[in-house]
Amino acid sequence: MNIYSIARTTKDGNFDGQFYFGVKTTGIFCRPSCPCPIAKEENVRYFETVDQAKNEGFRPCKRCQPDVFVEHYQKNIAGTQIVKEALNLIHEGYLNHHTLDDLAESLHLSLRHLRSLFIENIGTTPVKMSMFKKAMMAKEKLYESDLSITDIAGSSGFGSLRQFNTVYKRTLGVTPSESRKHMDLYTLGKLELQLPYDEYFDFASVLDFLPHRITRGVEIIQDQTYLRTYRINDSQGYISVSDEMGYLKIEVYTEDLRDAYEVYQRMQGLFDLKTDFNPILKRFKTDPLLSKGLVNGRVPRLPKAFNPFELTIRAIINQQISIKATSTFMERLVKKANIRTLACFPQGLDYYFPNELELDQTLLDDIGLTNTRQKTIKNVTEALLNGQVSLTINQSFEAFQKSFIQVKGIGNWTINYVALRGLGMVDSFPAKDLGVIKALKTKKEKELNEIADKWRPYRGYATLCLWHLEA
Repeated sequence: MNIYSIARTTKDGNFDGQFYFGVKTTGIFCRPSCPCPIAKEENVRYFETVDQAKNEGFRPCKRCQPDVFVEHYQKNIAGTQIVKEALNLIHEGYLNHHTLDDLAESLHLSLRHLRSLFIENIGTTPVKMSMFKKAMMAKEKLYESDLSITDIAGSSGFGSLRQFNTVYKRTLGVTPSESRKHMDLYTLGKLELQLPYDEYFDFASVLDFLPHRITRGVEIIQDQTYLRTYRINDSQGYISVSDEMGYLKIEVYTEDLRDAYEVYQRMQGLFDLKTDFNPILKRFKTDPLLSKGLVNGRVPRLPKAFNPFELTIRAIINQQISIKATSTFMERLVKKANIRTLACFPQGLDYYFPNELELDQTLLDDIGLTNTRQKTIKNVTEALLNGQVSLTINQSFEAFQKSFIQVKGIGNWTINYVALRGLGMVDSFPAKDLGVIKALKTKKEKELNEIADKWRPYRGYATLCLWHLEA
């Protein structure tokens, strides 16, 4: 079964970046989710990379822009780029001397259109991002100048002292006066984002999946709220996610408003809120086995890891040991790396997960891991650092498998599990997974793959149904 053909004809955005297709009659190549009319199969060529398509003489589509590298977007490349550019301009201080109308005009669209793109891509408005930036600029002036609070309000772009006090308190949790009086009380700014979901989403069921799979010290779940630390580029902060009935309230605590975009997109992945489940459900509900693994008649959601590298290390440690034991080792690893958070973080969010270089420089010989596991982790961090392996969705599964299998200590189960939960490659199938083996009642990998072949290109979601059978 040609999974590329199925993904193309259903315009499945889950496969964007994993392959491209060219139409011989037009000479144009596209992403799988391209909104253009569906071409006949006999007129289509498939490619793993943009370069392959270009080398065959195909031109990039102007609608889906397949040659533009964007890891997260809402099937609107141009809109995604506009939002990122707008965030950069706001961050750099454009609104210090310009209005929001000026910002929209500089991006060649109306303020109303810019607002809709912001809500679609990051769950908030340009006005709120502008207020956040002004509050953070005022904080800096409170700390570094002797200007009066009234003068700081005016020079930071606030229309009145009352507005300044309200926005500053909402953003930083203290009033301007309290902030100046207690300059040793360091606080991060808070951005509130709204991530909508459909009627079938069950926040509680996702939280039920996560507790035994979180990295203690980096993540916590308390009072039906998920919290975790993060570092994005040169920025750092933490996130709080709770259910507000109809949308998830995401509170991003940071000093860099540009974090909002990346956090919002990763939260969509963690709670699997971008997938169109209708074509998957249509197939699974008629399958005699998978239909029994549906959750309240719906396809289980695939929680994609917030940090693919963190998930990769977990997968390596998890080989042949329990989930509970894996979490214990992950906690020890985080403490050994000792990348501590700021004092203003909530209790339990004490560490950042180490990046590839930090972990590569951390000795893990006294946390209970076997020598084999230690060597595998070392091999993987080195492969990532030297570019041998990439943890990005912008590659085909075949390319990821080919590069990852060359790392000593890595086998097919780890490759498929990382592809599934780390990268969100929805056709990944960890055939040697214990839950899969129990559900399919065979240990033979060839037989397992033959059984699962009929579930392409959604074998990852089929795996979740099989796991649910064993729950």
